[in-house]
Amino acid sequence: MLEHRLSKLVALMAFLMLIIGGTVNATGSSLACEWSVRCHEQLFPTMKGGVLFEHGHRQFGWILGLLQIALTVSLWRRRPAARRLAVLSLVMVCVQGVLGMVTVAFLLPWYVSTAHLLHGMAYFGVLLYIAYLTRATVGPLPEEANQHAARLATLGDGRRWILIALGFLFVQLTLGALVRHFEATLACLDMPACNLGSYWPAAFVQRIHMIHRAFGCLTAIVTVVAAINVYRRAAAWPALRGLAVLAPVIAAAQVTLGVYTVLTLRAVPVAVAHFAGATALWGTWLGMAILTGRGRRMMPGATGPGGMVP
Repeated sequence: MLEHRLSKLVALMAFLMLIIGGTVNATGSSLACEWSVRCHEQLFPTMKGGVLFEHGHRQFGWILGLLQIALTVSLWRRRPAARRLAVLSLVMVCVQGVLGMVTVAFLLPWYVSTAHLLHGMAYFGVLLYIAYLTRATVGPLPEEANQHAARLATLGDGRRWILIALGFLFVQLTLGALVRHFEATLACLDMPACNLGSYWPAAFVQRIHMIHRAFGCLTAIVTVVAAINVYRRAAAWPALRGLAVLAPVIAAAQVTLGVYTVLTLRAVPVAVAHFAGATALWGTWLGMAILTGRGRRMMPGATGPGGMVP
């Protein structure tokens, strides 16, 4: 179905948009252009240095916005039951653009830039949900619905572990945003303690760094425990099992990349990979939450208003 393919494309573009945004910060290019749609009085300036990353980020955002409009129109016309999600996703991409402009206009206030990052993650999640709802069905609808109910019954408290892992990861993403926007990445250069062997240094930026470091380890442990619990209860759910295996692998890579971000003095490729890993882990746990949802699911060819079935 057109909406499904389009929603997957927009979700991929949103994922890349987040990574490009991480590159803008890692290269120190956040203020390379003024807050308007133009850069140095030009709509298409010379793409060099910080302008390449900052204005390139904006141009990519324009493409994403156009694709989102196309997705919203398609959902509105062809999926009446999805109109709320269609409007919500369009509003969210507009809000994301406004937050980006405000971030630059007010010279990177931490609360706006943090909201910009977290809202981008939420928008990415909504797109994943739309992609799931518009997917093609496999087999007779009642049979698939019964299979889903049976899998949920077998999963037991696995769903609770998924939500717990998502909660820990959201807090860690927020802490990472604070570390980034308070420029605390290199506030502590020793391992595992901060400078001079302190685990609770006096400086605020060092404390933010150490909290992020400690909570990252805790989040990795929760990820492993949650993934094991989900995997054990999802024997008849290959897709869910696959995501449960993937989550600890990404978490281990995240811890490693976090260490190397400090050891390499925030080398751009390592810092960007660290942010990409966080986004991928967020998408992985969101995928598990969406797969195990108990709500109504949209199926092509189903009867009922908007193609919705229980």
